[in-house]
Amino acid sequence: MKVRVSAPARLHLGDIDPFGIGRFGYAPILALNEPRIIIEASQNDAIEVMGIETEGSKAYVERTISEFNLPGAEIDILSMIPRHCGFGSTTQLALSIGRAVTKAYDVNTDVVYLAKALKRTSTGGLYTFQHGGFVVAGGLKIERGELIFNRKQVLFPPLICRYDFPEEWRFLVIKPHMVPKSPDGNVEEEVFKKLHSERPPLALTYEAYFTLMAQLIPSILEQNAKSFGEALTKIQLLVGQMYQPVQGNVFNPASAWIISILRRNKALGIGQSSWGPIVYAFIENEEKGKDLMDAIRTELKGRADVSLVKADNSGVDVSIKPS
Repeated sequence: MKVRVSAPARLHLGDIDPFGIGRFGYAPILALNEPRIIIEASQNDAIEVMGIETEGSKAYVERTISEFNLPGAEIDILSMIPRHCGFGSTTQLALSIGRAVTKAYDVNTDVVYLAKALKRTSTGGLYTFQHGGFVVAGGLKIERGELIFNRKQVLFPPLICRYDFPEEWRFLVIKPHMVPKSPDGNVEEEVFKKLHSERPPLALTYEAYFTLMAQLIPSILEQNAKSFGEALTKIQLLVGQMYQPVQGNVFNPASAWIISILRRNKALGIGQSSWGPIVYAFIENEEKGKDLMDAIRTELKGRADVSLVKADNSGVDVSIKPS
């Protein structure tokens, strides 16, 4: 039996509490239909990892077979989300491997237990993996000076809410070429240590919480694209100011020039996913998304990849292929 797992990328729409004034990492997150991780797995006496992306993959196979006392697994990575650029690739890769291997042995386990077995400590993306759509991850209760990612105990943010994202709404996703890798692992831990040495920005944080709960979420429920775009942009500017001491700018300097282009071309909403360098524009439908894509291509001058995507309201898809 061969198991195929297809999991969506995600956009991080703004870490509204990076100082943990309320709960560290409280954030709206959206699953995307593209790009995707696609993995096939089957039973094996040893561990064999093949395909287009093997960085870190073997470790997740090893952790899965160790936790569930399995003999081994053969993994073939057919499609991969670009790494370390704001798509949540590591969490999606780990969970996809864990789900594929356990399903190949007909082992049923929930996604939270799986994430613990895989030792994932950045876990907001598990809800877009599991459910798809628009989710709000409720952050973590972190004490000042406490390790965030390099911890033994895996903490999970509560799922505050989850909604289907309007089918006609679109995002233009732009990835600039030749940019530095986003902070990850020990580097990210040090970045937050530096950030937390700053005075907590109470007013910015309170306004971000208010904008999320009173403007962004209601605009999805009312399917009001204009209000959603305004609230999204506002959150992004607030969050950018919070991160400015360690980011160097309101947006990642490697992609801030693209934000300026999107603003000039009147995108309904603009933003940066996580640390970037992925940035995006929100558009109300496919036709206007294509118009915006055509409008900005000349200004981008081939220095970035552009794609028009929609939300994935289903989450991970698991299917069985006959051997």
